[in-house]
Amino acid sequence: MKPVDDQLERLLKAASAAVVPAPGAAVFAMEARVMGGWRAAMRGDSEDFLVAWFGRAAILGCALALLSVAWDFHGRTARSGVEVAIAGSALGMGVEP
Repeated sequence: MKPVDDQLERLLKAASAAVVPAPGAAVFAMEARVMGGWRAAMRGDSEDFLVAWFGRAAILGCALALLSVAWDFHGRTARSGVEVAIAGSALGMGVEP
């Protein structure tokens, strides 16, 4: 049994001399890949969000512009009542010699 005990002793001595990295420490290459993937995922998400947000803002701006033009057109055509007649007669009296 001496050879088995001797082999076990050498195995335990070699295991105690081995340098084991800390459980929380990651290998640099793996850490770089994880961080690169995380940054790429974050960059893609923010660009997609901004594109969608600016697209919706442009659509809303166009809708507001069209609504403003329609409101102004309606206001100009609806003023053909008494107010416009009074203003027109006052302007007419001031222009004629």
